Amino acid sequence: MRVHLTNAGAITLCEPSVFNRLDVLVDPQPPQRLEQAIARIGGRDGPGHVRLSPAVLRFLSGQAGVPEWESGFGAMLSYAASKGWLDAEGRVRAHLTFAEIDEVVSESDFKSAMRSLPAGISAVTSGSGDEVVGMIVSSLTSISAEPPMVGFFAHRDSSARSKLLAHGRFAANVLGEEHREVISTFLSAPQGPERFRTGSWEEGERQVPVLRDALTSMECDIVCTHSLGTHDLIVGKIRKTASSPANPVVHFNAATHSLVPV
Repeated sequence: MRVHLTNAGAITLCEPSVFNRLDVLVDPQPPQRLEQAIARIGGRDGPGHVRLSPAVLRFLSGQAGVPEWESGFGAMLSYAASKGWLDAEGRVRAHLTFAEIDEVVSESDFKSAMRSLPAGISAVTSGSGDEVVGMIVSSLTSISAEPPMVGFFAHRDSSARSKLLAHGRFAANVLGEEHREVISTFLSAPQGPERFRTGSWEEGERQVPVLRDALTSMECDIVCTHSLGTHDLIVGKIRKTASSPANPVVHFNAATHSLVPV
């Protein structure tokens, strides 16, 4: 098995049922980010090795509790113990393997490609009273129908991120042609009540701002967050929805466009 510390922020376990090999593959990344990733899986053991928590390996495998897998994993740990590769805390020693290159497109090429991807526009809102915050996103996506969940991405430097996560709830308000002024205000006004001075806003059942005439509003409890690259994936379980007739719009090529039936 091989733990992969990606430079996107994700930690994965490759070949979880291969028990005769254990190492950690590291993508090129800043030293501080690498040390943070290592702390999530165990701890340093010199410049070329780490100590991995068996509990973390079980979690990453997705097979914890499966008898056949547990038997193989237990045998691997027993072999490691016989070689002196377990420390007093039961963590197993693993070699660090550093990937030399990571072939990806440039940031400008990425942005150019994303401008060609049409996407709906939503106002994600949270908080109440003077603590209200909101952001415009084009990343809102359906995740699951059972349980009902949606997700979106927020930049780690977003002015709404910290209060949104602290509140633990949000509303995803899908916008239409009638909401161009709402979009403009969200993009220009400071966080707080000033950002909500345009539009038919009201406090929803989950104590978050809801746009009464949104195509759809979804009041959600945050159930998962995950850091990926420069952004956090924020996932919410939908507690209440409401819909209104409106004409949808999409974000395309750095501009807002109306939809025309074909």
